[in-house]
Amino acid sequence: MIRSRVLILLFLCLIGANLYSQESDTLRKGIHQEENEFYSAIYPKDLPSDAKGTIFPSDLDRSYAKSLTAKVLGWHPYWASSTAYLNYNYDALSHIAYFSYEVDTSTGGYTTIRGWNTTSIIDYAHQKGTKVLLTVTNFGSKNNTSLLSHTDRQIFLLNTLIPLLKSRNADGVNFDLETVSVSQRNNLINFMQMASDMIKAEMPEVEISMATPAVDWSGSWDLKSLSEICDYLIVMGYNYYWSTSSIAGPVAPLAGENYNITRTVNTYLTAGVAPEKLLLGLPWYGYDWPVTGASRKSATTDTGTSRVFSAAEELATKHSKTYDELTSSAWVSYKSGTLWRQLWFDNNESLLAKYNFAASKNLGGIGIWALSYEGSYDEVWTTIKKVYSDDWESEEEPESTNIISISPNPVFGISEIKFSLLEKEKFSLKIYDTNGKERIVLADEEREAGVYTEEINPTNLHAGLYFCTLRTKMKICSRKIVILK
Repeated sequence: MIRSRVLILLFLCLIGANLYSQESDTLRKGIHQEENEFYSAIYPKDLPSDAKGTIFPSDLDRSYAKSLTAKVLGWHPYWASSTAYLNYNYDALSHIAYFSYEVDTSTGGYTTIRGWNTTSIIDYAHQKGTKVLLTVTNFGSKNNTSLLSHTDRQIFLLNTLIPLLKSRNADGVNFDLETVSVSQRNNLINFMQMASDMIKAEMPEVEISMATPAVDWSGSWDLKSLSEICDYLIVMGYNYYWSTSSIAGPVAPLAGENYNITRTVNTYLTAGVAPEKLLLGLPWYGYDWPVTGASRKSATTDTGTSRVFSAAEELATKHSKTYDELTSSAWVSYKSGTLWRQLWFDNNESLLAKYNFAASKNLGGIGIWALSYEGSYDEVWTTIKKVYSDDWESEEEPESTNIISISPNPVFGISEIKFSLLEKEKFSLKIYDTNGKERIVLADEEREAGVYTEEINPTNLHAGLYFCTLRTKMKICSRKIVILK
């Protein structure tokens, strides 16, 4: 009798643990789902352009010769303005993922394809040498279970999808299936294998990819198996703090938090995902929460609002912006009337640090959520080119004795310090810890005027904050360096 009661209790605990895992995953709704739900109320699904008889073939010649050294994939959301794609910098964009084919889980067909049949972006991108993928979306544990537990629905989905890809000369498909129950772990693998087999049998050159979670809360993702099936995975390296977070914080912390981008990428690589098959997705958006006060990471008092890159930058120019060295993020504390608010977002400086991190890990490239969010801030494209373009040349001309850049920073391995000397002079370039103790001497000599680089190898340094100091007879300048291990 006692043994039976123990077994029942253990059974109930296991069920409870599984339900909690699913609930935890559901509560952390991703930005793709959150924004799709918001804009679905504005843009009706039954658009005339979704009619099956209105397909416009895309058969223009294409050339994919680019100077990019890695993949740069951006999701193009259906709510972007009708002319937004004309302003993208295609020299810094290898792939566009058109968002989205929304699955009808009762059949496997679609409820909408958001104008895929008629959009002009496909031909335009092809002429610019950029590949275009169709993103297939399915959000929520219930919806994904409905799809993944029925093979007939999966087959119907693929038989519907393949003609759509062919009709527009698509270069691939990106599956964005979010909040998958652990009970569907094996079904997810089987579906992706079927998708790869069926699609590539008809279109051998297309690319199969998946948007994958920064944290696998429910244990539903066999990352190694999925990476072997797909051409690449794009890990959504954002929403570490989300709209309903109890504390305001960095959307995409590189470090300095329990869950962060560094930990996420290391988890993928440790799981057996080949670096070249992993793209690091990064946010061109932030969250703005009502909070209790002005201090860093204040408690929130209500739901946060997402702000696109351009809106976040505009707000930051009106208030005092702080660069958070610990997490490589930007944040703003300000008052709206009598209420405190706190915005956390990624600006060009923080994005550069994360692009450099992806490059230092030899990842296959980066992803962007989402295109059009940059508005008129063209600097975001230059930031990408600094890391991923072979023919990028800095237009920065040194006008003084100064430290120009430290890249990458945070430092994960070898990092390069670029500095300038305005005239021939004796100088020193040294690394100090926060106690002012000299730790590394990079240079201590006389040189002619010019621009120079020195490498820093942090092998003998502990993780933490340091200072790189350039000193001459007339000037001292210093830059912070974060060492990560």
